[in-house]
Amino acid sequence: MQKKAAIIQDVSCLGKCSAGVALPIVSHFDIECALLPTALLSAHTAFSQYTCMDLTDMMRTVCRDWRAQGVRFDGVYSGYMLNEAQIQIAAAFMDEFARPGALILVDPVMGDNGKAYAMLSEHYGMTMRCLLKRADVITPNLTEAALLLGCTPKLEGYDEREVRDMLLALRDMGAKQPMITGVSFSPETIGVAYLEGTSLRYVCDEKLAGVFCGTGDTFASVVFGAMLRGAAPEDAVHRALRVLKTAMRTDPQWYGIRFEAALNDPELFLPNGC
Repeated sequence: MQKKAAIIQDVSCLGKCSAGVALPIVSHFDIECALLPTALLSAHTAFSQYTCMDLTDMMRTVCRDWRAQGVRFDGVYSGYMLNEAQIQIAAAFMDEFARPGALILVDPVMGDNGKAYAMLSEHYGMTMRCLLKRADVITPNLTEAALLLGCTPKLEGYDEREVRDMLLALRDMGAKQPMITGVSFSPETIGVAYLEGTSLRYVCDEKLAGVFCGTGDTFASVVFGAMLRGAAPEDAVHRALRVLKTAMRTDPQWYGIRFEAALNDPELFLPNGC
């Protein structure tokens, strides 16, 4: 039977990120997707001008209507949310609409490059912690991991011990499988760190120069789709990095990386029934 997933994300009308990335990638795993929208943006935030519509009230209305339909999901994947109220709605949604044993992936979109996003309140990170207790997988970057832990983010300079300690602390906060993205232990490489037991595992590739928007959304979407179809976490990470490697072999894509270029690889998305 086809799996059903709910994606809690914003929608950017111009530029490739958020729901515009999550829906096609997760759907490509032969998963039926439903969208619970958090915001509508005229363009993503790398553009010089954009307008954002807060859809908090719409989220409540969608939940009401889906409740009347008796809708339930095999997986829930949350991304960017505007405020603490939306995080609380997402938490209640996971409790009510996720089937027993459903896969919950939380991508706690809060900042990057050592800084929190300016539009978020100072209490946002603390509120986001309530989703960690529900999550099977979380995919913060280094900045977001620090914010979740109540630490001051660093722009660079994390060593293996620090990253392992962050992963262990995130797991202690409830996240069953934390994965930290954007980890670099050398100037030439960048990748993903996660835990196997209490041991640090690190998968990396060549670090490319430039600004590539949508990489975090692409990574989380592939990991979610692959794991919902039965892939192990390590397998899902390798698939996600393979997609990124294909998608980023172009000029720097501030508009959004060409994830579509990887969707034609049948071995990537559906080998062995995954």
